[in-house]
Amino acid sequence: MSNNRSQIILTNKNELSYEGERAQGDGYYGFNDGLHTVSFHMNNFTGRIYLEATLMEDPEPSDWFLIEMQTSYPYLQYTNHSGAVGISFTGNFVWIRASVDRSHLAQPAYDIQQHGVLDKAVLLI
Repeated sequence: MSNNRSQIILTNKNELSYEGERAQGDGYYGFNDGLHTVSFHMNNFTGRIYLEATLMEDPEPSDWFLIEMQTSYPYLQYTNHSGAVGISFTGNFVWIRASVDRSHLAQPAYDIQQHGVLDKAVLLI
């Protein structure tokens, strides 16, 4: 069982699309339950949120893979959403990272009035 470590893995940037820094997953600490929970805290957020993981201690770009967060898509998509959303998933992932993508919106620049804010994403293991 894990020791309930939490860390902020993503905060808002004034960009259409961006990626957070990598954070230690369950496998990094040698925990064997593999349980991870991420909460996303949004304010009028429009866009897609992705989670990626790797099993490698020193990953190359090609070592990262998407974590399935919904049955149909590997992302969570919102339009003008405010509030917190949590998801849980299992895997002995060494590193985890989150990203925001708005390329599907076909807009040239970030506008806080149109795109809102992902205040933070918090990983709990």
